[in-house]
Amino acid sequence: MPSLICLTITAKTLTEAQRIADVNAPFVDLIELRADHLKKSEYASIKDFPKNVKTPCILTVRRKIDGGVFEGSETERLDLLSNLSAFAYVDLESDLTAPELEALAHKSGVMIIRSAHYFEPQEAKIVKTLDTISKNANEIPKLAFLPKDLTTVAETFVLSNELKAKDRIICVMGKLGGVSRILADRLGSYLTFTSPKELLENTSAIGHFDPKKLIDVYDFKNINSNTALCGVTGFPLNVTSSPEVHRNFYKAENRNAVMLPIPAENIEEALTFAETLKFKGLAVTIPHKEKLLNYLDEADEAVKTIGAANTVVFKEGKRIGYNTDWIGFTKALKRFLKIDSVQGKRVAILGSGGAAKAIAYALCKGKADVTIFARNIAKAKAIADKYGFTFAKLTDLTSDFDPDIIVQCTSVGLQGQSTTENDPIPQYEFTGKEALYDIIYKPEVTPIMARANNKGCLTENGLSMLIEQAREQNRLFFT
Repeated sequence: MPSLICLTITAKTLTEAQRIADVNAPFVDLIELRADHLKKSEYASIKDFPKNVKTPCILTVRRKIDGGVFEGSETERLDLLSNLSAFAYVDLESDLTAPELEALAHKSGVMIIRSAHYFEPQEAKIVKTLDTISKNANEIPKLAFLPKDLTTVAETFVLSNELKAKDRIICVMGKLGGVSRILADRLGSYLTFTSPKELLENTSAIGHFDPKKLIDVYDFKNINSNTALCGVTGFPLNVTSSPEVHRNFYKAENRNAVMLPIPAENIEEALTFAETLKFKGLAVTIPHKEKLLNYLDEADEAVKTIGAANTVVFKEGKRIGYNTDWIGFTKALKRFLKIDSVQGKRVAILGSGGAAKAIAYALCKGKADVTIFARNIAKAKAIADKYGFTFAKLTDLTSDFDPDIIVQCTSVGLQGQSTTENDPIPQYEFTGKEALYDIIYKPEVTPIMARANNKGCLTENGLSMLIEQAREQNRLFFT
């Protein structure tokens, strides 16, 4: 049976919990009422909650040592748990000895979820304890743990296949564990936990998604053993629209595939993870585009020239690197400016990282007149020398340069607030004649874009480039 979607509700009142349950009912199979988050004044009405919602419910009263917020005595907590007969499930910790509750659950036909939580980083072998968590064969064992690293997460998928065939719940917590929430079915997990958007901050540390995103972006309900896996990796990977963009391609092509977010501090770990789970390929973003070259078996001409790759395809045991950024930029810029060629255009590139290298390559192919402006003058010079461009410090760019196009390739502006620190060229006075293309796409309008807009400049963010380079990645993954 496919994994179920459980909505964890951490509201302070039952009225709010009821509203959230009703709104999310179309997307979930189970509701977990986290009664430890409720106000004390709500305790007397806990029994009424399940009959007021249309979805089977789990009663959980989590202690602080298990990641909850319950502040009362253990006697008070057990008293709250005695409301379990109104629920379909009750969550009891593995170290809890409460024969009265267990007997009540058995008598009422309530399924016990027996849970163990580990908030100190663990190795994957902790998964083997799942077979020992339950107190009897009728309970569903649940293991929630923080992994040591991404390799631990990969090993968890391998070890989960060695467990006895029975209902179980596996939750790899934290940012690294996000993929375990999406691929719950591959772990043989009975369910995956989610949280509503308005309460995500209560569970963000353990890695919950909201259920609608789980379905719309990751197509959770249709993931099976035949689903092709792709990923996007970077660090910290706080902002990425790649899974959503690629999902649109899969839908249009009627393809059984999913793109997963894989945060990784080093690219080697991400590559090993992807190969362990048999990924088709990875989209690679900051800060791994240049380091990736050290781990490739083959690379295309663009990668070798640019010195950065944003795509790796796993094929016949090899890691093959590509750069689709320059293709995406070329298509996006021409559409943005409604032109067929950039030949002779005076262009200022801001930045000297992997994206700037790809864009310089694209503009060289297009025979534009380019100057690289960057904080790191040595990196700017290296790019400029390769293509016969000029270079200068970011602070040297003024309206006297008279650019036709400014291409913003730094990470400055990701925070969104309109401050001097979030504008890469605060000294530059826009004239209204230049066009600005900012490769950042979240926020939709960066501080530098807002300033250019105020002067009447034509501006666009990097979403169009993201879509076009992703389209090429999708082609590479599946050909």
